[in-house]
Amino acid sequence: MHIQRDIIARLKNADSLRFSQLKPHQDIPNDLYNYHLKQLIGDGLIEKIETGYQLSAAGKRHVADVHHTSDQDDRLFKFNALLIVTRRTDGTLYILNQRRTSQPSYGIVGLPGGTILKSEPLLDGAQRKLTQETGLSGSFRYLGTERRILYDGARLFSDVLFPFCLCEDAIGEPIPTEFGENFWSPIDAAIANDSRIHDHIDYIPKVLTAIRDDTLTELQGFYHEQLSR
Repeated sequence: MHIQRDIIARLKNADSLRFSQLKPHQDIPNDLYNYHLKQLIGDGLIEKIETGYQLSAAGKRHVADVHHTSDQDDRLFKFNALLIVTRRTDGTLYILNQRRTSQPSYGIVGLPGGTILKSEPLLDGAQRKLTQETGLSGSFRYLGTERRILYDGARLFSDVLFPFCLCEDAIGEPIPTEFGENFWSPIDAAIANDSRIHDHIDYIPKVLTAIRDDTLTELQGFYHEQLSR
């Protein structure tokens, strides 16, 4: 609700405010304003004190979070780890692939991966996503990052940072999960799977090719931005 957002915005820049000072607009009926204020108190974001009202500890965390305090475009900014998991069997190098079973990428085959949580170390998040999405476990090292900024006409569609994380010691066998069907692909097939014209990440084929050709050290620490309109 805009009323609740405006109440929180007023307290963001004040130690405390009285009831009348906290009201976002004087033309808002008192009963409606009081209803939303009580909602925020009930949600634990605002607390009543002797001098009026102030943000609670939870309220202060709330306003520190860009996803709550900025406009909708900021909600489109994400941090998604890409998991490159290798295994060599009988002299053949394989890459872990996932066939997505949910929208918006239904049916697409490529590397597994997913969102890193707030305050979560990158490589810990990669380990968590590996187990969560594929049933495997293993340790990771960081390779580099691609940022993909996509527009739908003049409007921002998504802005995502993709850190590439490499695992060479995976334990177990991949299982199907709610995220997709997981399986090992020969390295050349994996390169082809991630060489799509649309909905692709530029550096995946480059990194996989470097792994195949044993030239990965030349890419270590890379940063690349892809801007598509």
